[in-house]
Amino acid sequence: MRKQHDVTSNIKEAIQKILDEALSAHGYRKADTVIVADEDHDGDPVLRIDVHYDERGAPIDPEVLAGLVTRVRERLWDMGEDRFPHIRHLVPETRDFAS
Repeated sequence: MRKQHDVTSNIKEAIQKILDEALSAHGYRKADTVIVADEDHDGDPVLRIDVHYDERGAPIDPEVLAGLVTRVRERLWDMGEDRFPHIRHLVPETRDFAS
């Protein structure tokens, strides 16, 4: 089983770069992103990614969020990382989503 410290800086940087490119217009707070090794409910190794957003800003586009796991997963595969990324979007109640 992998531990939290097994998420290399290269993996973290690659994930944060994708998040920044996709979410910077939506109030993504890069400094508050948390990326840790964990296990899913079946005991399989995963990467848990907590994405924080500003209290205020333009409505967040759900289509951007929907494609994010695929983008991150493809990049991780290219890097030889086999753990699945679980992304949790921590959006303040003060924010709206685009329709």
